[in-house]
Amino acid sequence: MANTTTRHERGDQHNAHDDDAPAATTDEHGGERGRNTLRSIILGLLGARAMSGYDIKRAFDRSLATYWNAGNSQIYTTLKALAADGLVSSELIYQQGRPNRRVYRLTDRGQATLDRWLSDPVPERFTKDEFLTKLFFCGQTSDAVALRHLEEHREALVAQIAYMEWVLREFGGRASRRPRLLEYQLLVRDYKQAALQADLDVTERAIERLRARLAEDESQRER
Repeated sequence: MANTTTRHERGDQHNAHDDDAPAATTDEHGGERGRNTLRSIILGLLGARAMSGYDIKRAFDRSLATYWNAGNSQIYTTLKALAADGLVSSELIYQQGRPNRRVYRLTDRGQATLDRWLSDPVPERFTKDEFLTKLFFCGQTSDAVALRHLEEHREALVAQIAYMEWVLREFGGRASRRPRLLEYQLLVRDYKQAALQADLDVTERAIERLRARLAEDESQRER
């Protein structure tokens, strides 16, 4: 086992290999609301347990990516802002033979901020969707092009539903030290799978309709 030592501090002022990523301000979810939600998500993750930036990115990739995603630069930029605001503290763990790790945890102020966010009313939901936006204008292109978009969308939906089913198999019957936390995480999974299945049902009907129309057009050309 590698030897480790720690140094506890506020902020993020070190060169800890993989836990110091370049800063960026690009937000994938639209303006100030998206940035604030990302802050709250990270506080929520840290409310469950102390985590490094790498751990947080893994949590996004494994548990959150189907409804909210964030890149490394966004995560590290947000962690630094949270530290500057006194909402998280960090502990630098020195490791021999492995990169040093900076582990973040909530401060009392961070916990209070998380508690307020959890109790606040949920704002009106609005999601930017490039697929639906493009589909909206597909009446200006051929049915064959629209069908290709729909078939590609179906493939993505099938893969996401398969992942939701894997999550249920993997975690549905697993004992947890925090059963209420797991209960609500699985409830989110149920919501997401139901939405994906509804999307798939509409997509399948649209594909069937377009295929029938294209087949009819081809039959008429052959006459």
